[in-house]
Amino acid sequence: MARRGERPEFYSGIPWVQVTPQQARGLPQGKLNTALYVIGLYFIGIGLFKFGVVLSVGAGFGTAVLNGVWPVLTGIGLLMRVPWSIIMAMVSATLTVWFLIRGTQVGVADGNSLIPMIETLINVGILFYLVEGERPNLIYRHRYRKYSVEQGDDEPQS
Repeated sequence: MARRGERPEFYSGIPWVQVTPQQARGLPQGKLNTALYVIGLYFIGIGLFKFGVVLSVGAGFGTAVLNGVWPVLTGIGLLMRVPWSIIMAMVSATLTVWFLIRGTQVGVADGNSLIPMIETLINVGILFYLVEGERPNLIYRHRYRKYSVEQGDDEPQS
């Protein structure tokens, strides 16, 4: 029987090894790399852009804050290595997909659907990296893949 922290993943069969947040931060792979800095700054930039766009079309200040606050908090959370920021990025990707589908159903699909489509593709790509990447898993979920698993040997060695 495999230990709780080393159960094989459903899709790949490779087990995850859980570590403490302090152990994860102490490893060189536990530091943010350029890609994660770009992703965090992307979310902050998109949030500020949405804030400005909503204000420019005549909506109120509260509406602009509600449109821009989620991506800004997601970006800040990613840069501060907060584990819940992965969930926030999932919600951001889901919202962009929903807005894209909703916009094309309402009839906004004329010439303005290119920006939501690009944002959706970027957010979904970021989401896949955050969920499946080795470094994001170590930083935000405090786990890494254990590739040295022998096939058929589920019992821990004494």
